[in-house]
Amino acid sequence: MTLPRSTPSAQGVDATGILAFVDAAERDDLGLHSLMVVRHGHVVAEGWWRPYAAGRAHLAYSLSKTVTATAVGFLVQEGRLSLDDRVLDHFPELDRSVVAAGWDEVQVRHCLSMTVGHEEDAWPQVFDRMSGSAADAADPSDWVPRVFATKPTRPPGTVFAYNQVATYLLSVIVRRLAGVGVAEMLRSRLLAPMGLPDIPWHRDPLGRELGFTGSHLTTEAIASLARLYLDGGRWDGRQLLSEAWVEEATRAFGPLNEDPNADEDWRRGYGYSFWMQRFGYRGDGAYGQFLVVLPDHDTVVAITAEQWRMQSTLDGLWAHLVPALGGGGSQAADHQLAERLADLEIPALSGDALGPEHAEFTRSDASDLAADYTAVSVTRDGPEHMLGLKRRGEWLRVPVGRGLWREGEMVAGGATLPVVSSGGWVDDDTFHAEVIAIESPHRFRIEARLRGSDADLTWRMVPLTGHDPLWLATRWSDA
Repeated sequence: MTLPRSTPSAQGVDATGILAFVDAAERDDLGLHSLMVVRHGHVVAEGWWRPYAAGRAHLAYSLSKTVTATAVGFLVQEGRLSLDDRVLDHFPELDRSVVAAGWDEVQVRHCLSMTVGHEEDAWPQVFDRMSGSAADAADPSDWVPRVFATKPTRPPGTVFAYNQVATYLLSVIVRRLAGVGVAEMLRSRLLAPMGLPDIPWHRDPLGRELGFTGSHLTTEAIASLARLYLDGGRWDGRQLLSEAWVEEATRAFGPLNEDPNADEDWRRGYGYSFWMQRFGYRGDGAYGQFLVVLPDHDTVVAITAEQWRMQSTLDGLWAHLVPALGGGGSQAADHQLAERLADLEIPALSGDALGPEHAEFTRSDASDLAADYTAVSVTRDGPEHMLGLKRRGEWLRVPVGRGLWREGEMVAGGATLPVVSSGGWVDDDTFHAEVIAIESPHRFRIEARLRGSDADLTWRMVPLTGHDPLWLATRWSDA
């Protein structure tokens, strides 16, 4: 089932506070793509910045950790896994000569709480190892031995470090115990009972979900998961997830984040893939993906975005939304908010000049798209254009709407990446376009000039997956 809908005032919310949050987010360029506010179990506000839409899944980055931890919670309540289990015991086949000292006492609870004993994220070390020779491991596609080769420098449970390897190991353990990956094991336990779609994931070379990142969630899926935790694991009158698990997962465990550069709401403690904050707790992901739970207000918030200043989003919620949860409101304010949310959009690019029938450009030195992209072409296609991106000698074709977002796909190397694009000739010399990887937070821009025959290909914000847009894809073939 989907969450029921209501108006803000009917659920004791002053819509002017939500409206003020939206206005502040746009004024401060916080790059929101969607917003959903749920109070007393009812959606009281929802909006998507077009071309993002309700039915599209969005790369959640580290919010994936909360999903993986939830899968662990199901195995714990089923008695198939214990928080006290030694992580190494789930890898009996592992050659202990490749295991660094310090892993022997690491338990499942330490992976959940980011207290493995590393003093900083160990994932870059894993990838440094991956850049070495194949002799580094018997199977270079298996990242697990490389994870265990990274030495914890402190006893488990004594130091907090936000650590991707911890959740990656949990994802592998879930697959081993359940016989299927995180996404599939959650289908019958979580997704189907809650009426939620399957979760696409980014995976490792052996096909295992990364766990710490890579899940793709609709905004309503984020809000529904938040609501499940707010209600102590109950959904539609049924206890899906153990109340004991919810209680333990959503309170601070062990040492605090000692990073002197951490923002305020990242220094209040960490549970089992949940951050504590000034009000309630949350799961979050890079570039502004949020699952916010406000138990004292019986409210949850789901946000997707592309921005760097994640604390600014939380500051806006505390300044505008939280005070609006004290009652009041009016039907007039409800109507004003609904109109505002219906009118959200990322402006499409356009151009009034006709431009040539066909033009080709070489990649400029100012570009930061992957170096595999060496050239650009623009071909007139009726009133619009077809954009060509030359990658490793192969042309990828993307339709470009003039003043509107046109859907298309980037297809190469076995990957299929859904995109939407807009653009046009600004004048007789310059063509510009923007391409959004619509199942992710990210977009890149092309500015091509006849004078000089070159083109800038630049990311708005470079994805954590790397500079090639195709690495954002979840659909891969063997081609």
